Amino acid sequence: MAENLTVSGLNFDTIKTNLRNYIANKPEFADYDFADSALNTLLDLLAYNTYYNSFYANMAANEGFLDTAQFYDNVVSRAKALGYVPTSARGASANVKIIFTNSVANTTFRSITVPKNTQFITSINSISYTFVTPRTYTISANSTLGFAQHINIVEGTPVTHRYTYSSSSNTSFVLPNRNVDTNSISVTVTTNGNTQTYIPASDIFDVTSTSQVFFFDADRDQKYKVYFGDNVLGKKPVTGSQIAISYRVCNGSIPNGANNYSLSGSEIDGQGSIYIIPVGRATGGAEIEDIESIRFNAPRMYETQNRTVTGKDYERVILRDYPDIAAVSTWGGEENEPPIYGKVFVAAKPKIGTIVSSNRKNDIRLSLRKYNVQSIDVEIVDPTYIYVIPSVITRYNTTKTTYSSGEMASIISNRIISYESEYLSQFNKNFRYSKFLEYIDDVNDAIETSTAVIRLRKTFSPSTTNINSYTINFNNTLQRLGTSSLISGVPTHPGFGSITSSSFTYQGYNCYFDDNGFGTLRIYYKSADARLGRSYINYNAGTIDYERGIISINDFLPSNYNGDTISIIAAPVNNNIQPIRNQIVLLSQAEVSVVDDVTGVTLATTSNIETVGQTATLLTPSRKSYTF
Repeated sequence: MAENLTVSGLNFDTIKTNLRNYIANKPEFADYDFADSALNTLLDLLAYNTYYNSFYANMAANEGFLDTAQFYDNVVSRAKALGYVPTSARGASANVKIIFTNSVANTTFRSITVPKNTQFITSINSISYTFVTPRTYTISANSTLGFAQHINIVEGTPVTHRYTYSSSSNTSFVLPNRNVDTNSISVTVTTNGNTQTYIPASDIFDVTSTSQVFFFDADRDQKYKVYFGDNVLGKKPVTGSQIAISYRVCNGSIPNGANNYSLSGSEIDGQGSIYIIPVGRATGGAEIEDIESIRFNAPRMYETQNRTVTGKDYERVILRDYPDIAAVSTWGGEENEPPIYGKVFVAAKPKIGTIVSSNRKNDIRLSLRKYNVQSIDVEIVDPTYIYVIPSVITRYNTTKTTYSSGEMASIISNRIISYESEYLSQFNKNFRYSKFLEYIDDVNDAIETSTAVIRLRKTFSPSTTNINSYTINFNNTLQRLGTSSLISGVPTHPGFGSITSSSFTYQGYNCYFDDNGFGTLRIYYKSADARLGRSYINYNAGTIDYERGIISINDFLPSNYNGDTISIIAAPVNNNIQPIRNQIVLLSQAEVSVVDDVTGVTLATTSNIETVGQTATLLTPSRKSYTF
């Protein structure tokens, strides 16, 4: 006769209890002492075996789904079913100018060839890394510079493997190294002395039965494998063909920032005396795509289907193909200010630094062309940054903690840094005032309450040689704060508004910006007469649209300014700061005051907390009229 069995609960104690109750209900075991008998040991063994099997079954089931798989090989396998190939490691690339100082053009000697995989050496933290030319360069003589040209070099060690193709036993080839840069894979197939170059298949809709293409896929243990078509999708090599697969093994993100190179060897194409000038630092190096990134990107790339129609399509393709890009924001030209139809705008933020290099932008722009299904131009723009300046006052109960006031200030400072990295630093991430204060209050039970004064800062880099106009876009409503300044009851000039700035040299004076609270931007210097306070050089330097948060500076020509930028600081109407389009919110110049909640005495202060927004330097290119 069937009996009712209890199978609920999968922890060890519940399983053992269920087994014991099952046996105890048998008449043969009436009044049996389970606690001190040998049967208790057998129950332990049965419970352990059942628990082990249930855990194994649960984990095995989890590994069968992309959402829950924990092992890299299983995540890759699930992603493969969606047609997604995880991004490999990427070698950093750099642009250098190579000059052959002793070579002079003549009637018989007109060019110098720099072969593919010519090696250059750089050193970072006393460790050497190899950069190579990804293709062959031919440098022609220049009438003024001799033999000189800008070339691209990419980090990685060149490797070549050779195989014999067999349609019955050897049709796919696992590349035995980790950190393969799949962008560098090249394949040749030699049949009866005839060598043909196969190219990677980028879109199966363009592949026919005679297409000389190869496919690559992620394999186990973070490696990749190369395989060929079947004479339906792609040409199948003949049995006995010799396969040569070449690629680079790179070091991911480590060589990023390299800026000094030397030739590995003494000459190129028989020419020595070579001078190498870096043009910017190496960028673009990245690690192999991790599990969480694959889990996020695979289903979204399946939706994109290798074409770019919506803004999200552009984001997914860029994040898939360029692992050195941390975040992407896209918008149609009709959403731009002013509207520009027939274009899509892309703003990309790199994982290292704040601005994507010009070479990298060009790479992204060219690669997006093959995904376009309409005649839409892609314009890649730099992110612009809104810096939130929080002046935090935290009141805490000194009897509820053993931390000193200085330690408490340090803890809160680290909390502010953590808030920026966790909740900001990306496109479409808003600064929420109440959430920010709550995040600070939660760091320690001794904190009673926190308040903060919020100001905004934007920076720009004006020309010191040409008169230019600039637009500073806060995109948040600004306070007017219109008041009157009086000396002996007599108005001396319109009131002060919410705008301040860092210093700059203008018409021989150390000057600043302010506004009159009624929409006019002004330039002043601090008067030696303390009664006057501010002496104005320009009462009409620009305009302020407080409602839209837009400051326009007209015909501005400073002769100098401190650092790389001039800062414009304003007070927002609403402490919740919302970026749009290519704007990113960072924290800058944050300061903390720690106050005894009982006495009201300020016990410790910290200023200029080292957030990303405080330490990162943002340089902007020179243009006639520039929007920040």
